[in-house]
Amino acid sequence: MIYLDYAAHAPADPAVLERFCDIERRFPANPNSVHAAGKAAREEMARVTEQIAALTGASPAEVIFTSGATEANNLAIKGIAQASRHIGKHIISTPLEHSSVSGSLTALQERGWEIDLLSIGRDGTVDPEEVRELLRPDTVLVAICAVDSELGTIQPVNEIAALLADHPNCRLHVDATQAIGRIPVDFSGIDTLSFAPHKFGGICGSGVLLKRSRMPLEPQMNGGASTTLYRSGTPALGLAASSALALQLACDERES
Repeated sequence: MIYLDYAAHAPADPAVLERFCDIERRFPANPNSVHAAGKAAREEMARVTEQIAALTGASPAEVIFTSGATEANNLAIKGIAQASRHIGKHIISTPLEHSSVSGSLTALQERGWEIDLLSIGRDGTVDPEEVRELLRPDTVLVAICAVDSELGTIQPVNEIAALLADHPNCRLHVDATQAIGRIPVDFSGIDTLSFAPHKFGGICGSGVLLKRSRMPLEPQMNGGASTTLYRSGTPALGLAASSALALQLACDERES
């Protein structure tokens, strides 16, 4: 069989699988544990987090590990909306978003948020000027994909980010799942950015959300210590380490 559907899922790189197994063998403890084995796992988790931060232009404190891009999108969109509800309940997005984005927006709409969808041009892109026209004092979020999974269209994220610089109460969430590891992605001007390593040789069940430091975000899960206040659950060191390697390999291949 010739497999070509890399937009849905790329086969795991053998080196990534080996990294996962190696980490699971070498660091069996919970990184949150206070004993020596836990400390060793925690130190390795910190090293892995620093690697992902360096590859994405974020700081280690801005890296949140999730179970995938779907969870990352839910956390970003619902978390921003709920943390900003005292400012307003207006959100701007597009009809081209992944179902984890559109589904999150529908859930918010059913709870009182107002959603405006941008028009799509003949080339599949949105017009930043329409974003400007739709912006209101109560707009708290613009959610847009960096690259559309069906059309392959690259959206003008940088232009929209520059536009929102004059609107400090409005956050920008970018679903970069089809972009990270394939094209250069600049985290500058973006408040939250999601991606899933299984799109570029990583392992399913792992995802990353980048979140600007000091930006309010309401957690969607409670209880259970983790590496961050925003996403509870035992840190999955093996998945995080394999994600870091997959991202490193994808970036090296792209640059070469």
